Amino acid sequence: MANLAADDRETLIGLGRVVTYGVGETLIREGGPETTALLITSGCVKVFGGAEDGATVLLALRVHGEIVGEISALDGQPRSATVVAVRLTATRVLTSAAFRSFLRESPAAAEVVQRSVAGKLRGATRHRIDSSSGTATVRLARTLDNLVRSYARTVPEGLRIDVPLSHADLAALAGISDASVQRALRSLRAAGAVATKYRGVIVREPGILRAIAGQSGWPASDENLLPGIPTPRGPRPPRPKQPPLRPRPPRAEPATGPYSAPPLAAHGPAPAQTAPRDEDGPLSETG
Repeated sequence: MANLAADDRETLIGLGRVVTYGVGETLIREGGPETTALLITSGCVKVFGGAEDGATVLLALRVHGEIVGEISALDGQPRSATVVAVRLTATRVLTSAAFRSFLRESPAAAEVVQRSVAGKLRGATRHRIDSSSGTATVRLARTLDNLVRSYARTVPEGLRIDVPLSHADLAALAGISDASVQRALRSLRAAGAVATKYRGVIVREPGILRAIAGQSGWPASDENLLPGIPTPRGPRPPRPKQPPLRPRPPRAEPATGPYSAPPLAAHGPAPAQTAPRDEDGPLSETG
């Protein structure tokens, strides 16, 4: 809660008890009845939601200074998601009563928490829009751009997204398949936007990444914006419709039968006809 005043931050920290979670341990389980709020003081967690088919969907990342579980602490309803530590994570666990009492006594802190909750809802809406339109490369670029704005750490190569992310995690956040993530990362590397490390991504050129994220297709249509990247292939024009073929007239079949004419010779004049011969010899003129 970096936006809290220093005295409010100290008061909030003092209200909770310290609980540390190892890698893979569950802080909050979806559907659970607990209503505590957890202030992350160090480490990193992933927020998962369960799908109807039993699969889990990565919804968000949370790091030090952020609160998880505050919705249940405020409305008393069961947990809406599962939260799992991906690093050694230290928290301050606050009961619902203590958390709400703190907000009543400090209107400034209540406004900060209200803005935080509104920001998460706005981010969830934006994420749903970003992950449902555009090519796989554009979707991944949007996801990385959002991550680098919140979780980046400066390194010699650029800005490193300082949370461990597998290809499956990136696929879940971007709303694409694992295979599409690999192809999209190759495109982003070829553009000079990112470099990849084991379970991590370094953004080398944030401007190029944001330019790609703003495109409706990939590669970008402006060659001056991203030199060396070919323009995208547009949709193929429809093939012109060919006029229907006229049916050929039926070929006349040669007549057959005792009175049909003999077929014409293919070449040369017709052969001369010879007089019929009598069985006893040629007819005499005189008889």
